[in-house]
Amino acid sequence: MSDCFEVNVSSSSSFARSGVLHTAHGRVLTPFFMPVATKGAVKFVSHPQLVNELCVECMISNAFINYLKPGLGLIESAGGLHKFIGWDKSLFTDSGGFQLILDHFVHKVTNKGVFFKNPFDKSIELISPTKAIHIQNSLGSDVAMCLDHQPLFGKSRAAYLDSAIRTIEWGLECKKAHEENVNKTNKHQLLFGIAQGGIHKDIRCKCALALHKIGFDAVALGGFGIGEAQRDMYAIIKEVKKILPKNNPTYVMGIGSPIEILNAVENGADMFDSAYPTRMARHGLIFTSEGPIKIDRAVHKNSFFPLDKNCNCFVCRNHSRAYLHHLFKTYEQNGLMLLSYHNTYFITNLMKEIRLSINENRFESFKKDFEKNYSKKEN
Repeated sequence: MSDCFEVNVSSSSSFARSGVLHTAHGRVLTPFFMPVATKGAVKFVSHPQLVNELCVECMISNAFINYLKPGLGLIESAGGLHKFIGWDKSLFTDSGGFQLILDHFVHKVTNKGVFFKNPFDKSIELISPTKAIHIQNSLGSDVAMCLDHQPLFGKSRAAYLDSAIRTIEWGLECKKAHEENVNKTNKHQLLFGIAQGGIHKDIRCKCALALHKIGFDAVALGGFGIGEAQRDMYAIIKEVKKILPKNNPTYVMGIGSPIEILNAVENGADMFDSAYPTRMARHGLIFTSEGPIKIDRAVHKNSFFPLDKNCNCFVCRNHSRAYLHHLFKTYEQNGLMLLSYHNTYFITNLMKEIRLSINENRFESFKKDFEKNYSKKEN
């Protein structure tokens, strides 16, 4: 394990903590949230907005999708993914393991790797652990993620055990490929393993420990947000937290709702990624400090109040619910842009407040107050 992560302040009454992740493109204060830029762009939110207004220090892109289109040749010619998309902050890439739960993406899984269905031309493409790493080496992300085997939720214990064993075996291949490739676009690229095991604590812990022994820069937790009970997810985070070194940055993949983030931080999580905020915005579900609202409801048609009276984002300072309701109901693209901007601001600002509350040793009271207000029902 490298020294890429340091803990600054730990809560006296929970596993919450603040710290710093060091990458080749700078320091990222933890806990933090990464917007998802699958194809190199966050849906309906521009890079200048992310950097200059939303203060996003890190985002995540999909290595498999970028490999297919526009392709490694073009991205390498540009000098790597950072330069190709014009992003000078920290950048993670996911190997594509999450797509294993999507039938339209996966043909079959063997010990050799994942046979993906190319969504663009329907051809079958084998992504082996070695190939997954070489793709990310070429992209030059700051953090590359190992290829992992993520089963569908609700599978048998035996299936979760098999996936954990395969994930460990793939992890060994990924680590070897990463160490042996001297032609990395980013010479200081970090490599994270991903522990699987579903809601089975013993399998998760054995997988996490095995990956840690391989020597990754960190061990992340995958396979969440696909149907498991929230209490089971929090219990897994806490259990794995106990057995890994303190300097392991705990990355909980695929989690992006405000309450889930708060509870995960309480149990020791340091970083998150999810398309949830922007996806919900496109469906009209908007985060506010008094709970989520559905902007398409008739109650907002004549409301000249902002989305959130306690929010200082551009949208809340300048536009009413009535206007945003109108844009959403008439399928105006600017409406999706404004709503996506607000939801992204809400989450990034929540992370800022979480960090501040931890540093001031008041995280528990902050969490309690936030949850009390957020549970209010929409009028």
